[in-house]
Amino acid sequence: MRSTIIAAIATLSMLMQPALAGTPVPAELDPINHTKATLIIVSHDGSETSYTPSELEKFATYSLTTKTPWREEPAKFEGVLLSEILSAHGLDRAASILVTAENDYKTTMSQELINSVDILVATRVDGRAHSRRARGPIQFVIDAETFATSSLTSESNFVWMAARIEAGN
Repeated sequence: MRSTIIAAIATLSMLMQPALAGTPVPAELDPINHTKATLIIVSHDGSETSYTPSELEKFATYSLTTKTPWREEPAKFEGVLLSEILSAHGLDRAASILVTAENDYKTTMSQELINSVDILVATRVDGRAHSRRARGPIQFVIDAETFATSSLTSESNFVWMAARIEAGN
């Protein structure tokens, strides 16, 4: 009995710890009112699936506390993993993906990057719906330590106002 209680306390203690550098941790998110936004995923066959931030949160959700190139103080980002979205649409087999933002900014991400770095598609920051003013409402986030040490990452990977993902060329 005593060992069961100790194990339960240890498990709870681990769950209450902040995320390790570079490691998004599973997170249960309560429903909130999100900023109006849409992320369109274009599958290989050309079919399009549209997700609001709330619909994205139907995937497994994660939390990551980190700095970004535009935030000197760490913030708690919550959302879903890009790799899981891509897998659900068969884009995990594409050599690269093209990401387009609401303002027509475009960047290409290699499958090597996606397979080696956890990219969080953040729909929330510090417990609130992510806003355009704070580089949301749908923003790609990479842990600061991973960003600093990976030769595959660049500031172009921190897409904010993400609006569309499709297979790259």
